[in-house]
Amino acid sequence: MTRIGDYEVVETVGDGNHGVYHTARPPARLGLADPIVTLKVLDHYGSTDDFKRITNELRLLHSLRSPHLVELLDAGSVDGRMYLATRHYPGGALDRADSSLSRSARVAVIADAARGAHDMHDVGVAHRDINPSNIFIDKTRGRLADLGLAQTLAGATATIGTGPIGSLQFIDPDLVWGGKASRSTDIWSLGITLHCALSDIAPFGEIPTNNLLSAFRHVVHTQPTLDHSFEPELLGVVHHCLAPVDKRFETALALANELDDVSRQLANNEAKRAAAAAVGVQPGQIDQNQPNPTTAKNTGTNAGPQTASTEGTPS
Repeated sequence: MTRIGDYEVVETVGDGNHGVYHTARPPARLGLADPIVTLKVLDHYGSTDDFKRITNELRLLHSLRSPHLVELLDAGSVDGRMYLATRHYPGGALDRADSSLSRSARVAVIADAARGAHDMHDVGVAHRDINPSNIFIDKTRGRLADLGLAQTLAGATATIGTGPIGSLQFIDPDLVWGGKASRSTDIWSLGITLHCALSDIAPFGEIPTNNLLSAFRHVVHTQPTLDHSFEPELLGVVHHCLAPVDKRFETALALANELDDVSRQLANNEAKRAAAAAVGVQPGQIDQNQPNPTTAKNTGTNAGPQTASTEGTPS
């Protein structure tokens, strides 16, 4: 059995930004009741000073005890490579979510991630790498992960890591140009994450994968293409996230509250469609403002064809 430090690796789950995820059995020194934890081993080698700096950030974030952040349990270094241990969330990351996860549930998960980002911002830390692979599903809720790569808002100019090139689409172009990580840049990332979690349309099209510089140029010189089949309220939130800095949501908490409203609307529409399907009404015949079709049938109300909804076709 492979060991990383004093952790016993059970399974390699897959690659994430800047590292590889494993499930592992934790050492007795942690005193955990959980038989399994998630262990992320970073790709990059670092110095003792790097380890100390990141460990200080981890201690700060661990002190938050936020229900919207993955619970950090331990950090260590083996042969110059750092690892992070967190609680294990069997629901996995949002980018690998089962297709049965509804659109309303996906929005709710991202709303929780936005709250996690807000909790970090309140102590002066920007995440800098929000994307679907860094949002974990904890039953029906979401938790923001990969906190070890965060950067203080008041710190030095952000640098772009050399994670998967495809992850560049989630990074605010201001950071690619050398700007500072901030509340605003994280909100931009949440907007692209929201779009990608609900649509197969890649906002930046096909990003070159053979050359990092070409990928940078493609992202900073391409205007995002959004899925206009989205419901107006959902598309409006995405636009608000990607607007110029002075017109974006002021805080990630404001974004989260807006997403709560959108999630409730989507859940209501999903319930109407499910009820209509149960009585044989076609989706195109449903007016989202009409009564629940099963209720209409039971009370004798006409549940016949209605004006088509103005909402877009679910992706």
